[in-house]
Amino acid sequence: MSVVRKFHVTTNLSKLIKAPGGMYVPEALKRGAAAIEASRETCLSEVDESLDAMDALVAKPGFDPEAMYLLATRLINFCGVFADDSLATAARSLCELLDRSGEVGRRDDRGVQVHLSSLRLLHRSEADAATREAILAGLAQVVDRYERDASS
Repeated sequence: MSVVRKFHVTTNLSKLIKAPGGMYVPEALKRGAAAIEASRETCLSEVDESLDAMDALVAKPGFDPEAMYLLATRLINFCGVFADDSLATAARSLCELLDRSGEVGRRDDRGVQVHLSSLRLLHRSEADAATREAILAGLAQVVDRYERDASS
């Protein structure tokens, strides 16, 4: 008959948890919130700069959609400090529009303009949740046109 042998393995995480001098979760959350708040104005300014660059780009006839896509992703990167994710959602919608219009080989400058106007409305505004949802729903309809066109 064989003997059952049991092993108890102590992980590094369990050692760290038991080590003195650690930080409690509420304190870590408070410090994290303070760090986010400290970078909030910087991120707002970066979003402003991204929107200005997007407006300048779209003002040029025959603008490069790839450059617009890169600016939209830059904008998304700086939206992490906002509790409301509607601005990031609108920027992702713009990326989706650029992808889909590129796939069908048809530029949609008006759709891009609608997205830029919506991004301006969502940024630094006091719009309520229902208004933000309505704006995002409208943007989704603009993008969904390409899905309907592809299935026709």
